[in-house]
Amino acid sequence: MAGCRLVDSALEILAGLPEPSGPEAVIRFPYGFRVVELGPKSVARRGWTLFLVRKTLASTPRAAQFLSRRMLCRMSSYAGLKDACSVSWQYISLFRCRRAREFVESGGVRAWRVGPGRYVYPGGHLGNYFNITLEAWNAACPQPPAWIPGHYGPQRFGVFRPSSHIYSLGLSLKDWPGLLDEYSYRYPLERRLCPGDYESRVLSATRKLYSPPPHKPNPIAAEALRSYIFNRALTLGLERGFSPQALAESYVSIPCSSQTYKVPAARLPSRRVALGSSTWSKLVAKVLVEEGLTPTALPDQSKALRPLAYPVCSFHCRQEGGGLSKVKMLLPPGAFATVALSTLYSISWSESYSECG
Repeated sequence: MAGCRLVDSALEILAGLPEPSGPEAVIRFPYGFRVVELGPKSVARRGWTLFLVRKTLASTPRAAQFLSRRMLCRMSSYAGLKDACSVSWQYISLFRCRRAREFVESGGVRAWRVGPGRYVYPGGHLGNYFNITLEAWNAACPQPPAWIPGHYGPQRFGVFRPSSHIYSLGLSLKDWPGLLDEYSYRYPLERRLCPGDYESRVLSATRKLYSPPPHKPNPIAAEALRSYIFNRALTLGLERGFSPQALAESYVSIPCSSQTYKVPAARLPSRRVALGSSTWSKLVAKVLVEEGLTPTALPDQSKALRPLAYPVCSFHCRQEGGGLSKVKMLLPPGAFATVALSTLYSISWSESYSECG
């Protein structure tokens, strides 16, 4: 178990997260991690059709792509991403489908047509309800947290290869040997779950990652780098004793069950943020220096705000036999259940995601 903990600590550092100190626990993916998207806050828009989708062991983009191909649709839209290793229910809108159906099922994706002329936009939901099973031996149910940090969860950076931001980092530094090492490195879950097709998958990922010269990372890798810098800056600020309110550049309204909260927020990392004079800007600039980066590695500017803390709308925990605990919680849009659990437990990510398959 000590060896697993070392791996898990390394993965948390890789995601820019603080190291937890609670009792060790394993999340029982996938059927022990269920997500229900509340909402949707859809709008009327001609040509779009709204579907309720249940997916198992599939990412949200993959589910949307499958439905678009199956029904010959031009494009898709969804309110938010759900963990690829979960069993989740969410809404997806499809545009101009030539073979629109009332119900579609294939593999781990099921979709029910619930409304013509309805478009669900990014962020267009009221939160997520989670029903999670954890294996936590000799660990009593924790006191429910009132607030959690606004970190991006580890799945934001990938599950089997939790390093999407490393590609963008290596390109910014022009560290070609480092990128080569990254491509050739095999992460613990890959060694355990994907022994046969590793080389072909790495070659495929390499081709997809890069555009023709001049070399640039794809948008997913670039956004993952910003998420990583955000995580590191927030972690650094909290470790220095700053409260989220002290780090705030603004406040945003967050729906939480039947209430709305004004929560502290900061701009996503950009050149302008890194060159600013606020406490948050100085933390972002320090992280860039520690990573060997200059502000030019980031977009010129960003008006996008991300909360530095999220309220926990509801939280219930019940202990069961065999060291299992059932956790049910409601979180606002944008909050990660894995971050909430990390404030209470030392999650064994390597063991948890090994159940994903």
